[in-house]
Amino acid sequence: MSIGQSHTKCEEFIADDVTSNRSNSTRRMLIKEFRKIGHGAFGTVVQAYITPDREKWYGPFAIKRVPAHTEYKSRELQILRVTDHPNVVKLEYFFTHVSPQDGKVYQHLAMECLPETLQIEIGRYASNKLELPLKHVKLYSYQIARGMLYLHAFGICHRDIKPSNVLVDPGTGALKICDFGSAKKLEQNQPSISYICSRFYRAPELIIGCTQYTTQIDIWGLGCVIGEMLIGKAVFQGHEPLLQLREIAKLLGPPDKKFIFFSNPAYDGPLFSKPLFSGSPQWRFEKHFGHAGPEGIDLLMKILVYEPQLRLSPRRILAHPFFDDLRREEYFFPRGQTQPVRLPNLFDFNDFELQILREFTDKIRPKTDDTPSVTEVEV
Repeated sequence: MSIGQSHTKCEEFIADDVTSNRSNSTRRMLIKEFRKIGHGAFGTVVQAYITPDREKWYGPFAIKRVPAHTEYKSRELQILRVTDHPNVVKLEYFFTHVSPQDGKVYQHLAMECLPETLQIEIGRYASNKLELPLKHVKLYSYQIARGMLYLHAFGICHRDIKPSNVLVDPGTGALKICDFGSAKKLEQNQPSISYICSRFYRAPELIIGCTQYTTQIDIWGLGCVIGEMLIGKAVFQGHEPLLQLREIAKLLGPPDKKFIFFSNPAYDGPLFSKPLFSGSPQWRFEKHFGHAGPEGIDLLMKILVYEPQLRLSPRRILAHPFFDDLRREEYFFPRGQTQPVRLPNLFDFNDFELQILREFTDKIRPKTDDTPSVTEVEV
């Protein structure tokens, strides 16, 4: 792997403790950063190459730099060390390094790199007043749900599902969930903070202040992402946290008092109990997301539901007829291409996934003569 000479402003430094997540071996390496690709409250993300000898270059990687020695940050490393799934970003190396700027120790996570985020892809279509092709919406939604199936089986809740935390390669259709800075393994009957998730994607139970929530908050986030792919902008855009509930009530109708009580008995904020719009929720969903077709609207109406326990689970989402296209056709047209490209492998479930899917496997996999039924597969 050679690095082009065009990147003149390269930051270079040597790290003594670069550990490979695959082999667990640690060695001294030279890190060559060549462009900043993201930043936020957590720190920065740069694109970089790594070399042990200036001969053999590894990468490019997306290296996320966060302050070391905080519980919030070490969680991300712990989660990425154990996850291994085609729809979850892979951690390749990790190391610590003292910043020459402020003398503080930073944790560096070197992860696989994809060309862009889903937010960039949605924005590209929206700015040209075009709709993201429905086949692309299905392809990306399916892969997010498959990543969630895997994460949720471990009890891992991402807690910040949104288009900017989803990496895509528009040329191949591959997708990976990234940025596990807010992620947490949820334990039963253990409270977690409700002020989590970016506002536009925050589940209604979190807005109300629920602290005993489940991984179903991620499913709400997925519904918001699917909706955003369909209409080219965030579905619920409240200007402040409680007004977020008002935006949700405009589409779903007012929340039920029982839902409010079970989410947070102490909640004393606005209930938006008077309907804010005429017509049934079905009519409003059809008006808003007509581009999705009957199956897409049905899926959204089963995901964007106040009661978390009534939202579809990942395996029910994967089995939904909205994705039948992906089971029938093996190709899609990437943006700007006139030749079709084979879809990424969407049905190569490993044994762990098959155990979770169980009787849903036959509904999710394409129907072919040589596909073994679930009864033939050891689960």
